Amino acid sequence: MFEKCISIGAISLLSVVFVSLLAVPSHAAPAGDLLHYYNLALKNDPQLLGAEYESLATRETLRQAYAGLLPKVYGELSYALTYQEVNSSENQVYAAGSTDYDTKIYSANLVQPIFRYSSFLSVGRAKSILNRSALELEKARQDLALRVVEAYMEVLLNKDKLAAVKAEETAVGVHHDLAKERFERGMAPITDRYDTEARIAAVRAQRVEAENVLNDSFQALTEICVPTLEVKTLKDEIPMTQPFPENIDHWTEAGLKQNLEILIQKSKAEIADKEVGLQKSAHYPALDFQFDVNNTDTQGSLFGGGSNTTNYNLMFKLKIPIYEGGLITSKTREAANMHQSALQGVTKQNRQTERKVRVTYNGVTSSITRVMAMKKSVDAQNMVVEAKEEGFKSGLFISLAVLDAVQDLYKYKKEYSQARNDYILNSFRLKHTVGTLNPDELNLVNAWLKD
Repeated sequence: MFEKCISIGAISLLSVVFVSLLAVPSHAAPAGDLLHYYNLALKNDPQLLGAEYESLATRETLRQAYAGLLPKVYGELSYALTYQEVNSSENQVYAAGSTDYDTKIYSANLVQPIFRYSSFLSVGRAKSILNRSALELEKARQDLALRVVEAYMEVLLNKDKLAAVKAEETAVGVHHDLAKERFERGMAPITDRYDTEARIAAVRAQRVEAENVLNDSFQALTEICVPTLEVKTLKDEIPMTQPFPENIDHWTEAGLKQNLEILIQKSKAEIADKEVGLQKSAHYPALDFQFDVNNTDTQGSLFGGGSNTTNYNLMFKLKIPIYEGGLITSKTREAANMHQSALQGVTKQNRQTERKVRVTYNGVTSSITRVMAMKKSVDAQNMVVEAKEEGFKSGLFISLAVLDAVQDLYKYKKEYSQARNDYILNSFRLKHTVGTLNPDELNLVNAWLKD
């Protein structure tokens, strides 16, 4: 059903890389990679499992709607014990007296609706509800893929940041030892030693904070997947390509046609429109065919013996609503206003989707530029640090200059990791916004992980 809502020819982001990945035979997901966690999430994520159960429950809506067109059969059994006393009577035989007897009644009724316009409309409305449910389930699956990618990449990013902080801590520690030795030899002022001690204390505090953030990101991944193992890390170099085609208007148009939130909201508006017709149908007459069978077994009576009778009734019943205190008109107005509200929801979602497409598209393009720029900054700053360390040994630079260079180096490394993380996430978010995020595309990130 979902294929009707999403065009098969939608162009995927990073298609060149993805097509090359499809040529690789699929194997079981190694523990710790992205597919491993996604497979765990499919079995354990309560949000997806809840959506699947909700979809199963929604299927009953159509069965319930068809029930309004099918015959209904009722059976009834009653038993009555009667006590009668005649106080006066013109019947000379039973002028006075009392008696008691029991009566058993067996009845069966069959009602076949012939014309109930509301029942036909209910079936159409139920089909629209099923279509909306299918869209919501597909959205839940795409949401899960994106949530797993986001949580996994957050762990990788925080691991990189912690590694950078630890490396900075080591570098500052080494420089502190060197500054201390130079001070003891009288080759450097005591301020160099105090400055390095202050830097060590600061970077240690950053390390504790980074460890806490990393633990929290692991917990976020565990919340989706259960259980959580170690994760892999990204390769030093990852291929980056611009969105194809490089036309933001193309992606915006695709998002307005295929975004699942928009399709769901349109489905809600369609359901609300059919609800208006359903409420109006209460003004129409209803025609039923009814067949009744009644067997009455009376063991006695005041004016004679018992009897056993069977009655058969064939009838057509036409029910014409005339006036119900304005209830139908009120419900019709209510449904019409809800339909207008749903249409406004479509407009709102269109605008939100257009904004998200532009943000994520620009996020992909800008993150590529940032990755390349930060890579150059890291390489250049490595040379700066080496030069200043040599200069410090020869007395050309003071300790503060070296520590500032070290701090800048690891700041650039953190920004480099952040830029790569943003590139991957914006690529997936763009597909998610356009409604074409395929869980198989998680292979894309797996190909970028170290073995």
